[in-house]
Amino acid sequence: MPIDFRVPPNDGDWGPHTREVKAARGAVCYGALAAHFGSDSPRILDWRVDRLAPYGKDDDEKDLSGSNKYLRWRQGKSLPHPASIALVSQRSGGSVNLAYWKDLPLWELLTPTAPAIARLNHLLELMPINIRRHLFVDGAPDRRGQFHHGWPEGDQIRAIRNQASLNALIALLCLARKGEVLEDHPRHYFPSLCAFDLFPRVLYSHRALRYRWEGLFACIERLFWNRIYTSGYQGVFPIDSVHEGLAALDADPDADLPLQSGKNARRNLGLSEALR
Repeated sequence: MPIDFRVPPNDGDWGPHTREVKAARGAVCYGALAAHFGSDSPRILDWRVDRLAPYGKDDDEKDLSGSNKYLRWRQGKSLPHPASIALVSQRSGGSVNLAYWKDLPLWELLTPTAPAIARLNHLLELMPINIRRHLFVDGAPDRRGQFHHGWPEGDQIRAIRNQASLNALIALLCLARKGEVLEDHPRHYFPSLCAFDLFPRVLYSHRALRYRWEGLFACIERLFWNRIYTSGYQGVFPIDSVHEGLAALDADPDADLPLQSGKNARRNLGLSEALR
């Protein structure tokens, strides 16, 4: 049976969600720029990247400097165009690849309708070997170049979580959306739970994603952490846990964070147990 939403969109209107995803996407691109150039002021970035002398008001949200190109990214009103991507790459000495952030598979996984299984499988096949080895035999295709998609066990999903990388987060969300398409409640819940546990570490490791990250959290929450499962079971995914995780990692990058999804070599603490 379909996996219902705890808080469904109003009258099935996903327009606001789509706009919020675009805003998160723009904020991530802006965050990558701000992190490299050492400022989150659109006025300063206009100068450092485009060599446009600043003028206008001091309030960045009403900045009249230049074309307001970077301000519009931060506000989610527009996204980088190829010319801007090339200019930023040149000015940063190749250190900032906005095409990477703009075209992350993450955004595709945040569409209201889940991508087709074939597309989700393809995204998983593109994962690096340290993730593929937990999804496929030997982490590689067979002699005919084909991958064989089974369903990973709980410890294999946790092993992906333990990679503590952006690719791991994307892989987990791919698995969850596969579970959604298959209308398999545990297969949606457990990867989503692992993604929640991983989220603070990904934010900590990627300043682009951490910039105004609450908007990104809201988009992921709406699709993945906002579900009602069999017998009315609902997971708990508080944003305060992410704030606390980030604070702990800021104080100690090696801090152990609480794991709702359990540790390897332990029984699955997911939906199947919760429903017993």
